[in-house]
Amino acid sequence: MSRWWAAVVGLLGLLLAACAGDSTAPEDRAVSITTTACGHASRTTGAGVIVDDGWVLASAHVVSGAGSVEVRGSFGSTVGEIVVVDADADLAMLRVDGAEAAPVRVAAAEVGDAVMLGGGGPSGVVATTVLRPVEVRIEAVRSTERISRLGYEIDTRVALGDSGGGVFDAEGALIGVVFGRPLEDVDRSFVVRHEELERVLAADRSANWRCDPTKHRVVSDTG
Repeated sequence: MSRWWAAVVGLLGLLLAACAGDSTAPEDRAVSITTTACGHASRTTGAGVIVDDGWVLASAHVVSGAGSVEVRGSFGSTVGEIVVVDADADLAMLRVDGAEAAPVRVAAAEVGDAVMLGGGGPSGVVATTVLRPVEVRIEAVRSTERISRLGYEIDTRVALGDSGGGVFDAEGALIGVVFGRPLEDVDRSFVVRHEELERVLAADRSANWRCDPTKHRVVSDTG
């Protein structure tokens, strides 16, 4: 069996298993995100995951410099409201009217697990493998503070615009969210892993984050 055909067979198996294990298939949770600029910040694109009716998990670095956030999915296109920004985890929560999905399950992964990038970004749906757990030393989003971020390394090089895309196991559980890739041109990428996801999913969602053009980023109305 060729490597290409093996990847196709593996991807089909993941899709079938995920659909059987969860009432919302991973690819049906995927959304695309486009922002306008806040002040001198750059316009950005990314992906996201519908984690429950009306709620989307995204990357903080995609939305933290946003003047507005457009979210596109099977429900159409609408403006999302930013309610959580976690600069350490590089995750954000958006309130998105019309987005619908069963509550997502979050799970840990093991080295060698066959998993799937669920789409929303330019790479689309991709079968991949967990290579190892990692603790990445990196600057927090829009900060010079060095922090540690828990993640997994996978054997796929994601494209620019894939940040925020969900990575799912064979049962349809969310095991990670894409946040970056190495500088060197290798088939590797990094995803935020379950401990970070669980903390952000449990965070208070009562705040509103809005563009402050004098700071060129979003700020919380709670300070």
